[in-house]
Amino acid sequence: MDIIKKTAIIGGAVVGGLIGGAVSIAGHLAKNKFVDELGGNIVDSAILTGSIAGQIASGAADVVAGSIKKEPENIINGKEDLKAGGFRIVRNYVNNARLIIGNSGEIVKGAKAGDIKRVLNGAKTLGKIAAIGAITVGAIKIDPDKSDSKNI
Repeated sequence: MDIIKKTAIIGGAVVGGLIGGAVSIAGHLAKNKFVDELGGNIVDSAILTGSIAGQIASGAADVVAGSIKKEPENIINGKEDLKAGGFRIVRNYVNNARLIIGNSGEIVKGAKAGDIKRVLNGAKTLGKIAAIGAITVGAIKIDPDKSDSKNI
């Protein structure tokens, strides 16, 4: 059922390209690096969402088809896809939690030290996480913001 995986990845790329591409272009035209980067992160996250959804849907389809056709190999392959997809979801949520906790800590440390750049960098990353999470239903793929605090 690789067709399901490929279709979901393409779907994620299309949705991410439309939404993220528009956001990125708007940021580029406005010369706002934060918005431009946000658009790119939306594209990456939408592709990740499609990839995970495709893997899980493919696994489920393999298990069902294998059960109906009495093909144990398909059932085994389907279960492996389901496990791998579940692992990817858990790993993504753990990484997101670490990113949120780390950037929240950066905000607190920056506030204590009076370092506005540190506060803004932490806040920018948290803002990206919130925006991308709303669009991609939690599958988030970003790098923490370490850039200038200009153009927020």
